Amino acid sequence: MISAIVLAAGTSSRMGQKNKLLLSFKGRTFIQQVVEQLLQSKVGEVIVVLGHEGDEIEQLLSQNKVRFAINDNYKSGMTSSIQVGVKASDLQSDGYLICLSDMPFLMTEDYNQMCAIVTGNREIGVPFYRHHKGNPVFFSKHFKNDILDHKAPEGCRAIVQNNAQYIIKVHFDHPRILRDIDTMEDYEKAGLTP
Repeated sequence: MISAIVLAAGTSSRMGQKNKLLLSFKGRTFIQQVVEQLLQSKVGEVIVVLGHEGDEIEQLLSQNKVRFAINDNYKSGMTSSIQVGVKASDLQSDGYLICLSDMPFLMTEDYNQMCAIVTGNREIGVPFYRHHKGNPVFFSKHFKNDILDHKAPEGCRAIVQNNAQYIIKVHFDHPRILRDIDTMEDYEKAGLTP
């Protein structure tokens, strides 16, 4: 059973005044698109970590079968949201798929491809397109304490680097795993409009 942890707590400061998770994407918002694709995938549960404008995001997702976890410390960086999501996950979970909510181009099949590598052993799944690392990244439950004890504020990259022997490279034949939207320029370049 895989817990998908959707990081939706940040301030999206590089986007300017707008919260990018609430921007339009094919008739829905970024966060709705990400969650809907995950709910159709083989993950066992979807946990959405809230912080900045959390009430609005929770309201948008209230009809979806997701669980919410609140990160009161979201301004401290991404790691705190990952930790909140891991703590909120089902105790029977075999691991954690760390999902960024600013990657609306990812499809259910992409999440399923990441789920397919899970064996229950100690492993870290890292998606690659050609030689470029992308997201989401999977950590088996064996890394739970490493994640909860992690101090670097902006994610778990060091855990990946320090456990190279456990990495499973998941090769994708398309660049969707690399496509996030950080700025309004990114948004417009993708042919999207608010």
